[in-house]
Amino acid sequence: MAKYVLMNKDTEVMVVEQDDKTYKFIAILELINIAYAPFVIKNAIASFPEKTLDKINQWFRYRIIPNSRENKYELLKNIDVESSEELANKHFALSLSDQYWLKPIHSSITWKNINYFTNDYDSHEFFDANYGNNAYITLTKKITTALSSLETPNNTTAGQLKKAWIKINEENYLYKASASLYNFDPINEVIASMICEILEVPYIPYELKTIQNKRQNTLVSVCKCIINENQEIIPAYELIEHNQKLSGTFQDYYIYLDELEKHNIPRAEEYLQKMFMLDYIMLNEDRHLTNFGILRNVETLEWESICPIFDTGRSNNTNISESYWDWNEGEVKCFTDHFITSEALLELFTIPLRTEQFEKLKAVSQEFKHLLFQYQTYTKLFDEQIEKIAKGFETRLELFYRKMREKGLLIEE
Repeated sequence: MAKYVLMNKDTEVMVVEQDDKTYKFIAILELINIAYAPFVIKNAIASFPEKTLDKINQWFRYRIIPNSRENKYELLKNIDVESSEELANKHFALSLSDQYWLKPIHSSITWKNINYFTNDYDSHEFFDANYGNNAYITLTKKITTALSSLETPNNTTAGQLKKAWIKINEENYLYKASASLYNFDPINEVIASMICEILEVPYIPYELKTIQNKRQNTLVSVCKCIINENQEIIPAYELIEHNQKLSGTFQDYYIYLDELEKHNIPRAEEYLQKMFMLDYIMLNEDRHLTNFGILRNVETLEWESICPIFDTGRSNNTNISESYWDWNEGEVKCFTDHFITSEALLELFTIPLRTEQFEKLKAVSQEFKHLLFQYQTYTKLFDEQIEKIAKGFETRLELFYRKMREKGLLIEE
């Protein structure tokens, strides 16, 4: 058995015991400073103390590479690790989504010495395990360092898609591939960035990169780390999971909005609506409750802002067979585990847009078509399919314009 202090930067939160074979937490030995605990754990202690140990294990599970990750077992084999749980434990369970970590009991190590925000790390081995031999050197032109290949934030990357963190010029960048039917998810991320800029809503900018080696040619999206060393991302799910009024339906949107407004999140309603405007336009089928939320300051515990929009790749029918493509109505998620019609999102919209913004959106459709053709060799699209997707995207923009005008949400200039 192994004993750890769960830390938030250099603030001690609690002492826990972990089975060193299964990596499951089996006991809470001491509660020290619960206010600084991960949000999901703090809420459990306050509302359902008997479930606290379960929530600690849930928190840890969300830090590991899931079974749904493409090439997971090949990846683990290549880096000589038996399980995702073992991998997460290799370097204190540190992440680039928050400031929590596991300090071995009686250790004198500090967050300053080990965190990935201000310290270097070597992604060479992990990157090549994902994208093929020599992919890292080909892309970065950097040689490997003397740093351990198992001391990286890649140990705790959740999600289905192949991804890897790289530090370049003191900045952390996430490289993410696709795993859909047509593999143009990275292009969707770039298009979403352009739309967010026009809608005037906080977002994480994405760009496109290609990774080439002897056996793989991969198109990836690249973005900077969302947070700084004083912040954490708290997903929407954790903010409302204990609300007794939750119905698992579209109406939970209003419960979530009320929670944000209680904590004085700036422009919460506007930014939430604009996120779903983006999803409406792009037919985003994957806006689940863990890829949006808030940013919290880990020092003051203040809820600072809406988390900038990210992870919009599973859009524009990229994972739907061509015979089912429908640009007049699609399937989306909005606080539901199941799909609902995209047209239901229109009910939410009360924030007006300017005609100037719609004119700029028209230009995005041309850029979308251009990128689909430019990177055609990396996707699984024929010419006629690209033409159909580009035309369909224009249809979504026209439909959005018409519906906003019908709702009286178009400001003429």
